[in-house]
Amino acid sequence: MNISKVILFRHLLVWALFILYELALINITVGLLASPLQYVIYYALNIFLFYGNAHIILDFAFFRTSRPYLISIALIILELLFFLWMKLHIDVWLTGGGPVRYALDTMHEKIYLTNIFREIFFIGFSIAYWSMLYMVKFKERNHFMEKESLRQITRSLELENKFITAENAFLQNQISPHLLFNTLNFIFNAVHKLSDRAGKGVMLLSELMRYSLLSSQDNRMVPLLAEIGQIDKLIELSALRFQGEIYLKFTKKGKLKEVMIPPLILLTLVENMLKHGDLGDRSNSGKIDLEVNQNGLHFTTQNLKRKSTPYPSSGVGLKNIKKRLANLFPERHQLAVTENDSIYKITLTLNL
Repeated sequence: MNISKVILFRHLLVWALFILYELALINITVGLLASPLQYVIYYALNIFLFYGNAHIILDFAFFRTSRPYLISIALIILELLFFLWMKLHIDVWLTGGGPVRYALDTMHEKIYLTNIFREIFFIGFSIAYWSMLYMVKFKERNHFMEKESLRQITRSLELENKFITAENAFLQNQISPHLLFNTLNFIFNAVHKLSDRAGKGVMLLSELMRYSLLSSQDNRMVPLLAEIGQIDKLIELSALRFQGEIYLKFTKKGKLKEVMIPPLILLTLVENMLKHGDLGDRSNSGKIDLEVNQNGLHFTTQNLKRKSTPYPSSGVGLKNIKKRLANLFPERHQLAVTENDSIYKITLTLNL
């Protein structure tokens, strides 16, 4: 049994006990019993007065007006007069005239006072019922607001703890790039006189490390041309490693100067391609396609799969890219991976 049925059952039970109590009291003290039709009509009228006063008059006055007390008093007086008029005319209809008709004609005050006190009785209980109901709802609302406030505080503390943890991890991780960057500068100064190729490789790696270090300090956007420049350096570095025996075509189209993007996303996709792809087949060279048009940025990498690789694939780089895109471009990006036995392809679309 759901809660609404439980509440309905309780209301019916209370009204049944109240009506039985009144009928027993009238029978014992006065010894008068009216017809069942009269009881049904009169108690239906009183029950309607009870709930109408609570859920129509009081709800309207206190929740939809600026002067609830004044308006509620005025509406209750009108309500009393309306129900008095209705009750007296129902009496006339049920009795077929007679004493009631005479009372109406002669303005017999006992009948009016009896009915008015009866109405005040039910309106008083209605006000008490409405007040109790309002207090329960008010407490429930306060309890709900307190729970929501505690939840917000908990979420804020969790976010703050995560931020502190991430900030500490970032500061700790800065030690390694700085150390490596300074070491690379030392190596470059030591080897470039002995080997132009080795010196150039160290210089390219140093510049890539500098870009990676500076770009990872915040969530700022960088010019697309800056990211493209780093991609060119990464490709050049890979060509130095394999003594030019890589076959890769990088095409760029559109208005590239006006575009800002998150750093390292395109660079990471290319790095993933160079690390795990087979770029040594002239007839099936790797492809990098970048296009900027009115619909946004479109970036694609496609390469042959390497049969064996010394670099195990953890998938961490791609997972990080997905998280960053979800945070920076919610509902405004598409990242798709397409592969078969020999080809691996990644397609990225950004709605800028």
